[in-house]
Amino acid sequence: MNYSSLQQQQSKALKTSKAVVVLTSFLILILLISQSFSANKIHHSYQESLMDSVTDRILSDYQEYFTHLRLEIDLFQQKQLNAIENLEEKGIEVSKEEYMQVLTSLKNDIDNTRLFALIDQNGQGSLKHITGNFLPDCENEIATTIVDGVQEKLFLHRSKSSIHFDLLQPLATSSGENSFFFVAFNPDILTDILTKYQLPHQQLFLMRSDLPGEIELSTEKGESNYNELILGEGLNSFNFVKPIPHTLWQLAIRQSPEYSNDLYRQGLIKAILIWGLLTLFIYLFYRQKKHSLQKQLKVEQTLVYVDNHDQLTGLANRVNFDRQLSEYIEANRLLAHNSINANTLVNDQVGVVMHIDLDKFQVINNSLSYAIGDKFLHQISIGLKNFLPDNAIVSRLGNDEFAVLLPVMLFSEAKDYAHELRLEIQGIRIPELEKDTNITASIGVIILDHSIFDAQQVYSSLGQAVRLAKEKGRNRVQVYQSDDEQLVLHAKEMEVLHDVAEGLKENRLLLYRQEIKSLKNIHSSHYEVLVRMKNAQGALVPPNHFIPAAEKYGLIRQIDQWVIEHTFKMLASQPDDNKTYSINLSGVTIADRDIYSQVIKLFEQYQVSAKRICFEVTETSAISHIDSALYFIHKMKDFGCSFSLDDFGSGLSSFSYLQKLPVDIIKIDGVFVRDIDTNPVNRVFVENIKRTADAMNKKTIAEFVENSVIEEILIEIGIDYGQGYNIHKPELWYEVTQ
Repeated sequence: MNYSSLQQQQSKALKTSKAVVVLTSFLILILLISQSFSANKIHHSYQESLMDSVTDRILSDYQEYFTHLRLEIDLFQQKQLNAIENLEEKGIEVSKEEYMQVLTSLKNDIDNTRLFALIDQNGQGSLKHITGNFLPDCENEIATTIVDGVQEKLFLHRSKSSIHFDLLQPLATSSGENSFFFVAFNPDILTDILTKYQLPHQQLFLMRSDLPGEIELSTEKGESNYNELILGEGLNSFNFVKPIPHTLWQLAIRQSPEYSNDLYRQGLIKAILIWGLLTLFIYLFYRQKKHSLQKQLKVEQTLVYVDNHDQLTGLANRVNFDRQLSEYIEANRLLAHNSINANTLVNDQVGVVMHIDLDKFQVINNSLSYAIGDKFLHQISIGLKNFLPDNAIVSRLGNDEFAVLLPVMLFSEAKDYAHELRLEIQGIRIPELEKDTNITASIGVIILDHSIFDAQQVYSSLGQAVRLAKEKGRNRVQVYQSDDEQLVLHAKEMEVLHDVAEGLKENRLLLYRQEIKSLKNIHSSHYEVLVRMKNAQGALVPPNHFIPAAEKYGLIRQIDQWVIEHTFKMLASQPDDNKTYSINLSGVTIADRDIYSQVIKLFEQYQVSAKRICFEVTETSAISHIDSALYFIHKMKDFGCSFSLDDFGSGLSSFSYLQKLPVDIIKIDGVFVRDIDTNPVNRVFVENIKRTADAMNKKTIAEFVENSVIEEILIEIGIDYGQGYNIHKPELWYEVTQ
């Protein structure tokens, strides 16, 4: 906007502003009060959703905990199978020492274990001469479990001296059909989970759903008072109640009654205060408008200066430095390009950027005061301007960080010059201080050669160099283009990132495919689409060389889009092909809410049937972006696509999140498959995953089927599909022809 049009707008505003000041102030008051009421309602609604979320998290943690315990019990039985069979065979002849030996192992393997027992098909314990008789509650729970075939009514059992809950798992012995392995646990973790999710102004309760008024556990110390409250008012005394599946429990939340009143009062007071401040601001703004026309040009110049310079030091700020650095890099790139076309030599070792990070500057702020710290910063800025050449661009990036661009400095001179600059900073003193206090600096140096392609790469590389300088003891210079392993690794990542960006521009990506074979002799024709890349010399680059860098620095979404579009293009070019294909999606891609509409457009553009596409999302990426993942999965499933959960079992909450993710196929992490022929524990784990998948009506795929023995074991277990080199090696499927 030019100055004349700005003056016209300001003149027009002055003519109308006086008449509307009072009206505006009144409207603001009405709006603020209305907003206060509305915010209060929204907050109540938010509290409802928050309580719902809290209970969901507790439910998830509880169910994950119980699932984990049951899995540990099963694994323990497999590990101690001989000892348990011995106890079962001896029955009443088992000695206490033999029982305690197994119990000690169980306690070592599973935390909070109290005792265990072996339950026969009649519900009787074969070790009562050691464990004693069960509590009546325990006997009822055992009887119900035997009748139902599964433990569906979990609750706490109380004796005179203790409180516990019981888990019954099918006995793993060969003669243990319709028998159970009974384990009693202390409920400490159940209480810890309640405490973990307790929010301010809330109390959480675990109550019996079949015995109204009986509180099992609570975050409230005065538990007995709430028992009386429930008996008098019922569940209406709680703000939120939700049952826990497969138990006799329900979660309840109660908020402090004073909480809502305080919110309303504070909102009203805040509205009035804001109205007063805004009214004062409007009035002052009006007065300022009257006197600003003649000074407008000066004000604009001041604003431009403020936008581009640091207020304390007068140096260029980060925005200003970013712009100048980017312009220099682009000019260098064009110069190099033109020089190559003209067959002339260009010295690519000219131009240096330094990142100066003051060591432990916060100590000065904390021990001597922020005023002294500001004086040091001011003196350092003066010292930098006096020491550096006139063509240098100096910037204060942050509180104790500075950057310097030296456009004509040779790389061979940079390190020595940086050391001189470090000593210059170390020699700065504040005259007002009685004791001699000096500041040291860690300096990162990078040459702006042909490998640098943008300002963010410079900042990232310098950040690595400065961190390394600090790790080596501070008060030193670290050149980025050195032989240090960390910096070499980072430089390689930057090179890979540049190659990926260029590869996308130059269409150097390729599509491979690998067959996913049915292990149940069912005719199917399904493939997974795999992405590869060629480097500038035409050599094939494996995915593990460029995918991690692309994920780390945000280019993976463009790769995913390329894979989706070119997969659709291949399917459209082969209308007689009836095969189905799986396409991997990264967490960054599924986190983008626009990806759904983009994929739908590609379906419409290439006229591909949605039934031919299965999207694969990894367990970790789906969990990290659970809301976006659920949104995308539901939308695409409604459209007709299917979904597979890749790398299942790699996360800590695999079974818990599996209930939330409406996938059709579970793809078992290859780490559990590749050695299943030699690792019995992994076989048990795969069997449990298969059992879970069957219960949830989902298909299973095992990755890394590297030999025929593994394939036979998977067929034995009942896995639906297999994928690996023993079945089919990846083959080239699509390559852009230049």
